Amino acid sequence: MADIQLLDKTVWGQIAAGEVVEKPASIVKELVENSIDAQASSITIEIKEGGTKLIAITDDGCGIKKDQIELAFLPHATSKLRNINDLYSLNTMGFRGEALASISAVSYVELITKTADEDIGHKITLEGGEKTSFTEIASTTGTQIKVSNLFYNTPARAKFLRKTKTEENDITNYVEKLMLANPNIKFKYIVDDKLIYNTTNCTLIDIIYTIYGKDVSSNMIEVNYKRGDYLIYGYISKPTFCKSNRTYQTLFVNKRYCINQMVRTSIANAYDTFLMKGKFPVYVLFLQMPQNSLDVNVHPNKLEVKFENSQLIYGLFNNAVYDALSRQTHIKEAINDEVDESENVSAETQFNKILPNEGVSFLDKIIEEKYNKELGVECSEIHVLDKVYTDDKKIKFEQSTTYDNPVTINIFENQKEKEEKQSDNNPLKNLISENEKNEQVVYESLFKATRKIIGVAFNTYIIVEEQDTLYLIDQHAAHERQLFDKFMAQINSQDVQVQDLLIPFMLNVNEYESEFIEKNLDIFNSYGFCIENFGKNCYRVTSIPMLLNEINLKDYFDDILSNLSGFVKKPQEIIRNNFATMACKAAIKAGKVLSEKEINILLDKLKENKNVLLCPHGRPIVITFDKKQLEKMFKRIV
Repeated sequence: MADIQLLDKTVWGQIAAGEVVEKPASIVKELVENSIDAQASSITIEIKEGGTKLIAITDDGCGIKKDQIELAFLPHATSKLRNINDLYSLNTMGFRGEALASISAVSYVELITKTADEDIGHKITLEGGEKTSFTEIASTTGTQIKVSNLFYNTPARAKFLRKTKTEENDITNYVEKLMLANPNIKFKYIVDDKLIYNTTNCTLIDIIYTIYGKDVSSNMIEVNYKRGDYLIYGYISKPTFCKSNRTYQTLFVNKRYCINQMVRTSIANAYDTFLMKGKFPVYVLFLQMPQNSLDVNVHPNKLEVKFENSQLIYGLFNNAVYDALSRQTHIKEAINDEVDESENVSAETQFNKILPNEGVSFLDKIIEEKYNKELGVECSEIHVLDKVYTDDKKIKFEQSTTYDNPVTINIFENQKEKEEKQSDNNPLKNLISENEKNEQVVYESLFKATRKIIGVAFNTYIIVEEQDTLYLIDQHAAHERQLFDKFMAQINSQDVQVQDLLIPFMLNVNEYESEFIEKNLDIFNSYGFCIENFGKNCYRVTSIPMLLNEINLKDYFDDILSNLSGFVKKPQEIIRNNFATMACKAAIKAGKVLSEKEINILLDKLKENKNVLLCPHGRPIVITFDKKQLEKMFKRIV
């Protein structure tokens, strides 16, 4: 065995840099997080050649004191930690004290900084982690740092850099996350001398508009859900507006962008009876929670996060999203199918017409919800980094707001006072609200006594006329929704009709499965199952809900117990899906001829469905044609 030796500083510096500086986007992330921690209200990000030639970050934050500038570039030096316990109560973005040392070890770095108390700024340059100069310089308060010639001294690392456009897209992806997380901060983003973004104190819905376009932003539903010290807020898309992949899904925990498969699964399951299979919702959601109840120390990139109570977080997101979806009618307009998504980010003219000079935070109120206690399986953590849609056509806009999303939960006590000082004048938010009102008007018109049934197309689609709107109603989907809601109403009212089994079903399980069943016995009982312990790792099922009298009990419990191995549905969600399947089988079939009396009964019953006009599998029940739309289609009007 060779002799053990201490590595040279330049060697261990470059090795350490491999953990922090994975790619140019990693540098942008670390430097901008430092700017945010410095309480900057304005941040400019400039890159050239995908960040390999230049990364420049300029902010108006607090700056760095003269005697601490050199210290900032030493390994393990940070202003954000004092002891190990601080790791579990951090409100700052960066915290490891490795970023500047690692970045300077593999590049040329120039930093100019000045604090408000100093009369003059100071400039330091480093090459390969070694200081080359330190001088005074005229400067405004804040910090400017330039990183150039990335990996110049580590050709092996430079060789594995991807194409310039790919590196640029990763940086743009992260900048967009920064904009979404910090709408109160002014961001300017420049790529190869071309201005991409220039925002000024916007609201969240404004940023969604800028990144994803008008078509996405106008099809969003606001989410506000609070339980104790946990608050979920943001926007989710209507089930009638979805995407073919998950790249439009963004999660922030205490304003930190993160990846968590359990949360993604919880949201997907909430959409289960609203969204068609193979489609994915758009969402930008924030979770504010006590910092000591989560761990962001999983990896130096701080993209992964673990929760102290995964079951609680799963239930919070599932309830928040499901409640928001349940309050909507989800009527589909035929004209929506003709909208070209390429128009989404090229609507600057329309945007300028509706955007005023002033606006307020999107969080107008916090809705207090009584949390329905839900138990689920303990989930492992699987993390996948997504790419986000980008486009060269970006929109410049300006707007002001006074809202700042705090990390400390206690600050929310002053939220009402903040709201009273703001004017509710955000045009994009008003557009969403107006769309919801129009949808409700169309919904109510369908059930007016004056409605006229024109006929039935293909013995499947009921045609109804009311004023200037034509309705096409899928008779099978409408009846399926009615039956499903009837099933769920029995569950919610705890008035489930049960059927005793002539021969009890014996369920043999292992230790882990037995623990899961014991923990969820109350839930099974509330859904109409009578399950009794019948010895070690054995249970006897003596009755089941009458609505599920045709299910195969072995397959049913196999499905539930398969959930112990990963990210899966809770018992309530599996039972709900069973009800959806049963409703589909029992509903009126397409092609069945209905009398006018049966049609009227069907429509009258449809009104009782809590406004949700989607079948339990996500297909639309009603599609509307506006008279003006038809006249345009027939070229009667321009």
